[in-house]
Amino acid sequence: MILQGKIPETRSLVNVIVENGKIIRIEPYQKGSSCDFGGTDLYVCPGFFDPQVNGFAGVDFNSPLLTPEGLHHAGRSLASTGVMHFFPTLITSSHERMVHQLKIIAGGLRGDPLLQKMCLGIHLEGPYISPKDAPRGVHPREFVRLPRWEELEKFQEAGQGLIKCVTLAPEVNGAIPFIKKAVARGIVIGIGHTDASEELIEEAVEVGARLCSHLGNAPSGISSRYQNLIRKQLLMDPLMVSIIMDGVHLPPNVVKHYIQAKGMDHIILITDSMAGAGASPGRYTLGELDIEVGPDRAARLVENSRLAGSTLTMDRAITNVIRFAGIDLASAIQMAAKNAQTLFPESGGEILPGQSANLVLFEYQDELIVKSAWMDGKKIF
Repeated sequence: MILQGKIPETRSLVNVIVENGKIIRIEPYQKGSSCDFGGTDLYVCPGFFDPQVNGFAGVDFNSPLLTPEGLHHAGRSLASTGVMHFFPTLITSSHERMVHQLKIIAGGLRGDPLLQKMCLGIHLEGPYISPKDAPRGVHPREFVRLPRWEELEKFQEAGQGLIKCVTLAPEVNGAIPFIKKAVARGIVIGIGHTDASEELIEEAVEVGARLCSHLGNAPSGISSRYQNLIRKQLLMDPLMVSIIMDGVHLPPNVVKHYIQAKGMDHIILITDSMAGAGASPGRYTLGELDIEVGPDRAARLVENSRLAGSTLTMDRAITNVIRFAGIDLASAIQMAAKNAQTLFPESGGEILPGQSANLVLFEYQDELIVKSAWMDGKKIF
């Protein structure tokens, strides 16, 4: 199979030759050369990675009604947006419910070769977060609790070892030793839904926290004239920062500031998508929560209109970050496809001989439009 397209970093036109699921050769385009897919007006890049997906295409990963078929449908639908790898994300709920969801997800991967390749792990967003109203966001207060290692072990057992990321608040009692223990076992710790002091942020980083989960979403942020939780995280070199690039959670000028402060290499694009992403406006669930997706595509709680996840898709996130921050296409692709490898090495690849052919073919003029996607050389969109 020959894929033809421009490499975003160089805009050079190439033919990518694929055999047995691997890239075996990359050749400069020769005028008149043939291809099986692509063309001179398209781009080719590695597949995108989204580490925070609560649901997609009408499927709620936090619903007790989640099925393996629903999980497969969501994965296939994510591929249409260029996402080749993702983490199903579970929000704060009861111990029993979280165990139930973990078992469904782990069970759904068995016997599903495509999902086994796409779903690289599970992200727990909670339940070990701030109980305070502002930083807690829409996470149900009654299920917020202190971190207990014994509980996480039960979660890992239910999820067959798939938990790769946990977002928590460093200020809650027991969080710092919990972080240290989790990091020693290969789990990435994200700081989020927090009202921590700058000193506690420093302590969390010292023991191994390496991610700011959806920075700017549901923190209290500023505790005094000089204490600024967001600024502190932007200035800490070891921390990668994930950002919801929908223009609703963060206005464009804030996005531009974050990228200027943190640098291109430390930003990870995420969607924080819920079931209404890749689906029509209407009523959806996010676990126990009832969500309304209106004509503006914002996902809000029915009871009080607070933001509850997003309907963002990764192709749109790339278009948005280019517009919001004034960066080029190659930098935006880097944020969607490559930067997360710093934390999750298995999450991406390169267009190089010997690499798996996990590739996205897309058009880009004023917006990014995915045309086709391949996993290990097999066309899945």
